[in-house]
Amino acid sequence: MKAILEFDLDNPDDEKALKRAIKATDMACFIFELQHNFWRKWKHDESDFNVENYREALGQLLDEHNINVEDLLV
Repeated sequence: MKAILEFDLDNPDDEKALKRAIKATDMACFIFELQHNFWRKWKHDESDFNVENYREALGQLLDEHNINVEDLLV
């Protein structure tokens, strides 16, 4: 089975769809990491867990997977 995806890069909607298609594997890996391993970061951590720590760690995880949410939504 084969599929050919065609994007008109002069069309902003198609450009956004191309970026999403290119980043699909990175996003899937990010979701897997988030679902299966992210909680381990604090499982035995004695420090004060708060929203700011969570946001920072989530941002680091996005960076590790080269995901810029703004590029995929705007």
